[in-house]
Amino acid sequence: MLRMACVRLSAALTACLLLANGAPAEELLTEHQLPFSLALDGARAALDGCLSQNYRIAVTVVDRSGQVRATLRADGANPHLLEGALRKAYTASMLRISTVQIGTIVERSPGANGLMVFEHMTALGGGLPIRIGDDVVGGIGVAGVPVGGAGGEGCARIGLDRIVSRLIP
Repeated sequence: MLRMACVRLSAALTACLLLANGAPAEELLTEHQLPFSLALDGARAALDGCLSQNYRIAVTVVDRSGQVRATLRADGANPHLLEGALRKAYTASMLRISTVQIGTIVERSPGANGLMVFEHMTALGGGLPIRIGDDVVGGIGVAGVPVGGAGGEGCARIGLDRIVSRLIP
């Protein structure tokens, strides 16, 4: 009986070793992360660009997972603009396209409106993805530019251009 238990234990250990050795090895994933200094510099450039046009805005830069890296709100800007800027940056980062494009998609295909029920999503213009080649590393969103004005996307582009100009791919 003891001999039979030893045989079973030996067989079980052999099977475990074969399974462990037969499993393919995997490498750790490497992801680009947007440095805080670039996020802050881009947010500041977007804010300054809008202030030069007399727009009191809020701007948010998020990383690839939608976590806030930097947020600024101009003097005199309404506090609710912080939520709008976050939603625009988050949506652009998560869906990997501008929020103007999202608005067009939702307008043409009402079923796509279902995406807007997820937390922090919006189809309002003013959000752009931040890319290194094909890799989206974050998003930038601007809220507070009147619809009839130059558009939040214009101010967001100023911030995006500042970030991209300083990125080392």
